[in-house]
Amino acid sequence: MAPDEITTDLSPRRWLSLLGICLVTALVWFTATDISIALPAIGKEFVGTSMDTLQWAVNGYFLAGALIIVGGRIGDVVGRRLIFGIGTLLVIVGSVVAGTSHTATMLIVGRVIEGIGAAAILPTALAMVVVLFHGRERETAIATWIAVCWGAQALGPLVGGILMQVGDWRWIFWINIPVGVVALILTWWATPETRQQGGSRSIDVPGTVTLVGGIGLISYGLTVADNYSTSILALIFGGAIVLLVLFVLIERRATAPVVVLSIFKKGRFDGAVLANFIANFVFGAAIFFMAQYLQVVELKTPLEAGLLLLPATIPILLVNPIGTVWARKIGPGIPTFIGMALLVVAAYLMTNLQGSYEQLLLPFALIGIGIGLQITPCAVAATENPGDAGEGVASGIYKASSMIGGSLGVAACTAVFQAASRSDLTGLIATVKPPISPTEAQFELFLGALTGGPGLEELQQAYPQVQQGIISVFDSAVGSAMWPSIIAAAIGAALALLLLRGVTVPDEDTIN
Repeated sequence: MAPDEITTDLSPRRWLSLLGICLVTALVWFTATDISIALPAIGKEFVGTSMDTLQWAVNGYFLAGALIIVGGRIGDVVGRRLIFGIGTLLVIVGSVVAGTSHTATMLIVGRVIEGIGAAAILPTALAMVVVLFHGRERETAIATWIAVCWGAQALGPLVGGILMQVGDWRWIFWINIPVGVVALILTWWATPETRQQGGSRSIDVPGTVTLVGGIGLISYGLTVADNYSTSILALIFGGAIVLLVLFVLIERRATAPVVVLSIFKKGRFDGAVLANFIANFVFGAAIFFMAQYLQVVELKTPLEAGLLLLPATIPILLVNPIGTVWARKIGPGIPTFIGMALLVVAAYLMTNLQGSYEQLLLPFALIGIGIGLQITPCAVAATENPGDAGEGVASGIYKASSMIGGSLGVAACTAVFQAASRSDLTGLIATVKPPISPTEAQFELFLGALTGGPGLEELQQAYPQVQQGIISVFDSAVGSAMWPSIIAAAIGAALALLLLRGVTVPDEDTIN
């Protein structure tokens, strides 16, 4: 912690402040994941919407969240409570736009506005928690906040299912308005304003543009990978590399960089950020596909699907305290390694789906346990000693890895899913009896059935001989889509052992 931010008097309202901060944080993560359960219903209302388009309702939110790093920096400069409040208002505005949308484009715009709000909320929230609490209280407060992050992210599909049971998919946006207003009032009343004193007060705009642009091109390239030629994809990914290289060059010379690159010289920080990125990569992809799988293949309602996802989410909350205590004794490396190993096994078990929910119970439980073991140890390691970077930037980078991980997880696995489903569907059509020769529009209708769109009902009437095969295609394509998660988690296990060694060393403030 920067010396100017250490105070001898703790805020008397700090626990009420934590309550308000956690309420808004929960809103951010409910908003991130409750839409997954609504995608089939949205696909039916917005006729002709493909999975490529639907995923932007998810990725638009996460991708805008890449601005988290900037949100942390701005909060350090102008005031964390102020930026937190502005972010909450943006989530409310974005919810109104999405809730009143009549096209997929308008829905995505609303989601992007919500994502920008999330980018302002998450880094300032964690930075305020770090500054408001000292010693063991800080560790407890961080653990509570992280549990809320993952708990809300985990329970989002269930909440979405409940809201759709009493209303329709638009209710997942309307509920944000009263909750956001109440939580903002509580936080504003209970939380003192804090900022990082001294240093430059400017914002690194070129660095921001190149960073967000580079990440955006990567996500876009993954999203359209099955639609564009190799040469066009090379241009997209090449442009992303150029922008990210420019970002590093700019940050090295900037007087007030958006990211103080020296923070990446800390191996434990790097390990924590990468582990958080991978955990969100795996979890985001799993929830995105399993929410649709349960509704398209298992024919469950949104509420039933949300309930059936609980075995993947409840263990996160139950195991989180175990990971926290374990890491306090031996450091974050072993809990994170075991957590990543469990994610590898879980993703592998989902590569051979056969239309049975019972088959999902074990991988769901392993996902929850694997993530629960590592979330708090990694958060503590990432924020334990930010040095010159400041709490806002360190928190921003850490939580940006959550949003970017979720975005790229959905994008990468969807790219594999789309390629596999097109290939498998082409093979299926070639073998059906009596033979059919669908037009391109009819072929897209078949693909639309994979998202639970209106094509499923039309398919039953027009091509009954293909219907059962569509379910097999979905099983196979989802299985293929799990391989990016397997590879990512395996890398995460190795990085945990390499970078997250040793126990946390308390700073001066922590031992007070």
